[in-house]
Amino acid sequence: MLKIFKHLIVIFFVLIFFSNKAISKENFCLDKEGFIYPIFEETKCNSDSEELITKSEFLYLIELGDNLRLAKLEDLRKNPEIQKKVQQENSIESEVNKKKELTSAEKRKLALQQKKIARLAKELEKKEKLKIAKEKRLLDQKKKRAELKQQSEARKKEADRKKQERIAKKRKEQQDRKLKAELKKREAKERKQKLISENKKKSEEKKIAKVQKKAQSKNTTISQSEKRNIERSINENLKIIYVNNSIVNHNLFPKINGDIEFVEKTNINKDYLDKLIEFNNNILVLIPRDFETSSVKTSENRMMSKIVIGIDQVPNPEINRIEAELRRAEQDYLIAERNFQRGTNAATNYNPYGGWSSVINQWAGLAEQAQAGKARKNARQRLESWSAKLSSTPMYLEKERLGNYNYDVLVMKSEKISSYDILRYNQGNFYKKDLKINETKNFNVAYGLNPQDKNYKKLVAKYSTEEQVAVWSNEKLKDLSTNVLKTKIQTGGDFQKLESKKIAYKFLGQEVKGSSFWSNIFNFGSKKKNEQTASLSSKSSFESKDDRFKSVVVVKTSSGMGSGFFVNKDEIITNYHVVEGSMSISIIDKNRKKSSAVIIKKDLKRDLALLKTNMSGVPVKFHSGSLKQGEMVEALGHPKGRKFSLTKGWISAIRKENSTYSISSLPDVLFIQTDAAINPGNSGGPLFFEDKVVGVNTQGLHKDKSEGMNFAVHFSEVKKFLTEK
Repeated sequence: MLKIFKHLIVIFFVLIFFSNKAISKENFCLDKEGFIYPIFEETKCNSDSEELITKSEFLYLIELGDNLRLAKLEDLRKNPEIQKKVQQENSIESEVNKKKELTSAEKRKLALQQKKIARLAKELEKKEKLKIAKEKRLLDQKKKRAELKQQSEARKKEADRKKQERIAKKRKEQQDRKLKAELKKREAKERKQKLISENKKKSEEKKIAKVQKKAQSKNTTISQSEKRNIERSINENLKIIYVNNSIVNHNLFPKINGDIEFVEKTNINKDYLDKLIEFNNNILVLIPRDFETSSVKTSENRMMSKIVIGIDQVPNPEINRIEAELRRAEQDYLIAERNFQRGTNAATNYNPYGGWSSVINQWAGLAEQAQAGKARKNARQRLESWSAKLSSTPMYLEKERLGNYNYDVLVMKSEKISSYDILRYNQGNFYKKDLKINETKNFNVAYGLNPQDKNYKKLVAKYSTEEQVAVWSNEKLKDLSTNVLKTKIQTGGDFQKLESKKIAYKFLGQEVKGSSFWSNIFNFGSKKKNEQTASLSSKSSFESKDDRFKSVVVVKTSSGMGSGFFVNKDEIITNYHVVEGSMSISIIDKNRKKSSAVIIKKDLKRDLALLKTNMSGVPVKFHSGSLKQGEMVEALGHPKGRKFSLTKGWISAIRKENSTYSISSLPDVLFIQTDAAINPGNSGGPLFFEDKVVGVNTQGLHKDKSEGMNFAVHFSEVKKFLTEK
């Protein structure tokens, strides 16, 4: 039984050795009965009678029976060849086993690698799905943000538009109220001044009448000394007569006020002048003549600014800060939790046999537990707060991408001038001169500002517009005191002595020659030279004797020039497209006399405008009756800047057409079609049939399109325009 047990043990160890390599020792023991067992200590068997054998000997003997092992062991140790053969067989077997083990290890390794690859593939697939889902979510968020931004921008633009409309409406209402208030104030002041002047005049007349009556009662004449005394008592200072005649833009002239004797009259005739000089030795008559505006470009600068050209997604730097605070809050919470547990343990660690020290320790533990619980609560709140903030904070922010653009700034020098003729009577002599009272202001006008500019509002507030220049140019000049007026009169050149009183009378009439102060014609700075603005100052090679040119004028504006003609003494008709949008209009007649004008009536359908001017001219006579095809007509005007030119042609047809503005909703206008040459500069001039006007030259078709097809508004349409309200 014992022998069987020993064999089982040997078999057990052998199995362990060959299957799992559990035995790595090189030494075994062989007892007298042939039983082999491994030793786990260094090189000692259990008894001295047992043989110590090596691993190679063990592999050779293990396959033999127990009774043969001792004998074979002696043969093995005595015969070197057998020993060598055994070692070779053992090495071969060892290599085979090693290969088998390697093969199984490789299989296991391969299986593990396959499992690892499968696991990595699943993880990669999962990550890819998460990535795709995240990208889709981010794309949806970006698309939603873009839609929201677009909607917001649309609402903002609409709100800005409505705001601008409200501001413009409010500004217009304020301007209207201001103008009405100024007009009322001016009218009240004028009425008051007129009343004072009339009362003063009545007082003077009463005083003169009283003196004359006294002299008549004594039946004696007034001596020269008495007359001088009367004159001295009536007029010890300068007497100024202001002729408030009806001229264009009279409301823009400066108001004159002061402490010297000042009389305002609508007109001065010969009798009134004789009456004035009878009792006054120092008289100054101030006669308003014209109001002019001028704006000249002095420089042009190219400026650069930035606009938004796109939106970029950039990482939110706030995320890093929040994450750092969150980590700090987590650490604080863990520390607070540990402190709380320590306090809890101290509070529950009560020894009933420990006496008062145990009670005190428990109380200390309870206090520590309460304090630690409070700290834990605060730490938890901070942790929850930072967690909520992290979840509500976007990972990316929208950053505007800016790009450069250019705009132009023009420096404009604007000037407005009120011109006067002055007649002075002093110590029996008459003198004359002209006077200009002006104001100047520089404007920086911006062109090409982009509403998408980041600083658009600041730039709009910084720079001026053409409308602001026009508003300032057409505002009333600042009021003048009489002292300032006397200073300007004294420093504004020398007086010219008139030879006789008759010339002074003529000076106050309608035949006054134009003075030099009308030389500055409105010339708004333009980038391109318009061929319509050819010089009109050069003298012609000949002077036309055609009296019809006395009615024709040059109509000059900021954008170019055209033609016009007098239909009343101080009213001129022209095409509306000649004066459209102009801030200032100047008139030049055949004698090079210049004056300003304003639009008092317009008609887009007929492309006509009626101007009021300070100049007097010869009104034309309109044709009456019918016109026949083939009759010769003549166009007077200033084609391409060639002043006071005449072209001839024939009436080709009389037909209805759309005007220059092509207003389809209105009826067509009656035109005269003619082959008389009509070029830029002729617009607004008269078309004559003999000595009568039959039309207003309006347009000519370009030679590339047609030859000799030119049009003039029919005189019947012109008459309707003049008579319609």
